Amino acid sequence: MAAQAKMLSSWIHVANPSRSTRDVLNLTVGGTIMLNQEAVNAVAGRLMGVTVRVMDSDTADDDLLLTDTSFQIGVHDTSPRPFILSVIVPASKLNNCEPFYESRAEIYCKVSARSGTVQTNAANTSTVSVAID
Repeated sequence: MAAQAKMLSSWIHVANPSRSTRDVLNLTVGGTIMLNQEAVNAVAGRLMGVTVRVMDSDTADDDLLLTDTSFQIGVHDTSPRPFILSVIVPASKLNNCEPFYESRAEIYCKVSARSGTVQTNAANTSTVSVAID
């Protein structure tokens, strides 16, 4: 059987919901990774790097606001492995993601993990609406 890695789920929470539009957006992002035994063997005790891409949902094309690759997790068996991390989005990135007449941005994250040749799918969080200038 081939190595299989899955991001079973991902979620998002705005840690500073009453922020000013001049303040950073503090997100708590989480997910759950599961590997089969072949993937566990391929990872061989190394850490998996987690990639969080913060996106602005638009009608046509979604905008990438930020990519965070600062978090790593050890997945050493076939049990589902949940994790959470904090992601800070600068106010300038948020305030420039929509046309001037919009007062809210619809934010979600694409969460994935990788170690060597073992790569999970990208799981999308739900969308949250945040105030912008």
